[in-house]
Amino acid sequence: MSKILLLSPWVPPPDGVGFHSIALVKSWRAAGHDVIVVTSNSRDRKSSPSASPDNNETRVERRLSVWPRKATTRLLVDYQPDIVIVQFTIASQSTTLFSTLRLMRVARRSGVPVLVAFHESSREIDRLGPLSRWIYRVAARNTTHPVVYSTAGSASLTRAGIFSHVTEVPHGCAPVEEISAEDFARVRDRYAIAAPLVLSLGFAHIDKGTELLVASVSGVHQRLEGKVQFLIAGFPRDRRGVFRIMGRADQKFHSVLLKRVGLLRGVSIDLCGFVPDEDVAPLLSIASAVVLPYRRATQSGIANLALSARAVIVASDIRELRSDLGTAARYFHSGSVVDLTDTLESVLSHSQDEMRTAAGTRAAERSYDTTAESLLKIGLLGSITRP
Repeated sequence: MSKILLLSPWVPPPDGVGFHSIALVKSWRAAGHDVIVVTSNSRDRKSSPSASPDNNETRVERRLSVWPRKATTRLLVDYQPDIVIVQFTIASQSTTLFSTLRLMRVARRSGVPVLVAFHESSREIDRLGPLSRWIYRVAARNTTHPVVYSTAGSASLTRAGIFSHVTEVPHGCAPVEEISAEDFARVRDRYAIAAPLVLSLGFAHIDKGTELLVASVSGVHQRLEGKVQFLIAGFPRDRRGVFRIMGRADQKFHSVLLKRVGLLRGVSIDLCGFVPDEDVAPLLSIASAVVLPYRRATQSGIANLALSARAVIVASDIRELRSDLGTAARYFHSGSVVDLTDTLESVLSHSQDEMRTAAGTRAAERSYDTTAESLLKIGLLGSITRP
């Protein structure tokens, strides 16, 4: 048994990295390891300080704040972890960034292995420029084992000179589970699904390329003689501190998206906000096409959720999505509304059994259990990689 100190965003509020951490913790605990999660103590949380998404089975310490505190670093002395694992993105760490970096520094100086999984390196280094490079270099100095969940993430870190080598592991997928008839019925009723559904799911962000799907709606509707409906589910991510600037950009993009949808006539299209956890898998599974029209990504949590739901996936032909999805998706030329329209028509007009089988197979190959085990092996047994 290993003692793991995990620094990560944690639900609530909704956060893709936080959901990913929940899955990893469940795998570690099932394998007999002990885990403490250290996360933000931000007052905008809607739960009690100790609340955990897995019925309080996991010890969650909501101690990270804007500035480092001794009470947080004392956890290293009191708990004596075998390894510190950090789920790192600038945007997700947000106002706890300095506290996170401080705890990483103390852990490394005390001789504890610090494995850092960089989630959004490709996007953040490209988007934030010199600021992100400086933050990543500080993080690198306090990292003994750098890890990414995609080839694109590895390439961005080495290309920027942050590391000379980064270990890549699969992002992880939940086990494929049978969805009950009751769950399907609830989702059909809640989202008024009455025709083959084309679904877009996830946080609103310009890199997601959702406007491409909106631009294809009329063409797909016409080609299928109206026997199709569209649902765009998601909302702008809640940003805090200085990162509210990024949040305003997301909100502006979402507003433009709403206006474009409002201009469509004679088609069945709806937008909704947050999708409850219990609806995610049934909604992905019931859709006749789950569209990932991303322009840019490092890896995609939605893509891996779709694999676990044995969804029919239509994705932009970018390296990052191919890394996650392999042959379990149909691809269209990134940025091309015409090719997206053609691909959707083809997918919606033919049998989908083969695509669903391929998604289930891909999910089994990339399980969270495998990812969780790999992270521990790299951190406890792997060679130290220095920046």
